[in-house]
Amino acid sequence: MQITIDRTTAVAEINEIVTALHALPAEKVVEVRDYVWFLQKRYGDPQPVDIGDAWSDEDIGDLTAASLTYATQSFWTDEDDD
Repeated sequence: MQITIDRTTAVAEINEIVTALHALPAEKVVEVRDYVWFLQKRYGDPQPVDIGDAWSDEDIGDLTAASLTYATQSFWTDEDDD
């Protein structure tokens, strides 16, 4: 069974976990850290997410292609070809 949660819910859950960690003794926090690392290794995305805000040439090309496709589908119809 797979449970899916949205980003807002995930952030709220993470904040609750962090709050609960503050109530644990230091050695238990280390156990939680080890378990999180185990889960990350087992289920985490092997490719880190690029959170940079710089646009590569490929990004700009993708945006241009998507914009042109959207414009073609949204603004021009067969009737406009006359």
